[in-house]
Amino acid sequence: MLNAKHDREELLQPLMVWADLWPQGIQPPVKGWSEQLQPGISVVVDESGEEAQQWLAVLAGHAVPGRGRVQCAGLCSQLDSAAYVAQVYWHHPRTPMHEREMSAQQWLQEVAQRWPTWSEAAWGRHCQGFGLEEHLSKPLWHLSTGCLRKLGIAAALASGARLTLIEEPVAALDRSSIRYLCQALDALGEELASAPQSPRWIMVAHWEPLAGVTWDEVLAPPSLANTAGEPEANAQTLPVQQDLL
Repeated sequence: MLNAKHDREELLQPLMVWADLWPQGIQPPVKGWSEQLQPGISVVVDESGEEAQQWLAVLAGHAVPGRGRVQCAGLCSQLDSAAYVAQVYWHHPRTPMHEREMSAQQWLQEVAQRWPTWSEAAWGRHCQGFGLEEHLSKPLWHLSTGCLRKLGIAAALASGARLTLIEEPVAALDRSSIRYLCQALDALGEELASAPQSPRWIMVAHWEPLAGVTWDEVLAPPSLANTAGEPEANAQTLPVQQDLL
């Protein structure tokens, strides 16, 4: 009887699931990528440094997969695309910010208003940990690449987004910032483990697992390198709101 109860509780737990997943425009293999994740901290290992962006675009709901579906906490990225994307913060560092005239503080206020789960306490910790206080009054185009990266990561962690994707986490970061990032991710993992009523999935794409972080999952997606082909006809992208940092 206890085992049956435990099984029912397992089934009721929120999951992030995808099966036989494959990006559009790339010749698929016989079997795609399949995972089933409990809430927590995961690293997507991308040794090439070039493939994670394609996988994260699909996981974020920003691109329609060529095959398979992604579901997070009961929402499907294709069947419920608007609701799915509304729960995703994709830290996408390739989006240029140098033309933006608003200050870092103004940008931060816009992000905080978007996320009802925003944690001011978490933002304060990350702001201090990354040394961002002195830069908040500056226009975004005045900030260095590293400072913009830290601003985006700090906001992503503080957003409370159900699904948080962080791409290229350490690029342009100094050693102290990398050290703080690892500490912040590890602490967030412990926090999520002790708060099952507020499930979050934090996924970091890097060429290896960051040291000092207790990862709940180390994910190794199938390589796309040997399956490239002609782009598929009628390739689709989803109309979504892109995070700027």
